[in-house]
Amino acid sequence: MLIQSLLKPEIKQWFIESAESELFASHLYQYLANQMQRLGYFGAQKYFQNESSEELKHYNKLKDFVNDMGDILGMPATDEISNPIMNIGDALYLSYQTELDLMKQYQEFYEKSEELDDCVTATFLIEFLQIQRISVGEYGDFISRYQKNISDVYEFDEYLEEQVNG
Repeated sequence: MLIQSLLKPEIKQWFIESAESELFASHLYQYLANQMQRLGYFGAQKYFQNESSEELKHYNKLKDFVNDMGDILGMPATDEISNPIMNIGDALYLSYQTELDLMKQYQEFYEKSEELDDCVTATFLIEFLQIQRISVGEYGDFISRYQKNISDVYEFDEYLEEQVNG
C-alpha cells in the first residue's frame, strides 16, 4: 500500500518550480565556471563550480522533504544557457540576479504555504529564505569589491578562489 502524499497540490507545484529553479542555478553556475575557465579566471572557475554543487544540495533538500511528505520530486531538464559572459563582472551580475530571483520565489512560496495553513512546509522554507538572503548579500558584496578595483581583476579572481578554500 502506498502512502498518500501529505502535500497539497498547490504546494507540490511550488516544490516542482523550486526544484527547477535550483537545477537551473546549478547549471548556470557550471556554465559560468566554464566561461571563467575560457577567460583564464581559474579562481572564479573554482568558485562557480562550488556554487553549482551547492545548488544541487539545495535541490536534494527539496527532494528529501517531498519524499518525507510521501511524494516524489522529479528531475526536470533545464534550458540551455547561452548568456554572453565577457568578464567576471558579467558573471557576478547574472549570479546576483539569479539569487535575488530565488529569494523572491522562496518568499512567495513561504507566504503561499502560510496562506494554505501548511506550517510544516513554511517552517522548512525558512532555511531556504536564509540561504538566499546570505547569497544575495554575498554577491552584492562581491560586486562592490569587484567594482572598486576592476583594473586588478586577477587579484579579485584569487579572492574568489580563497572563498572556496576558506
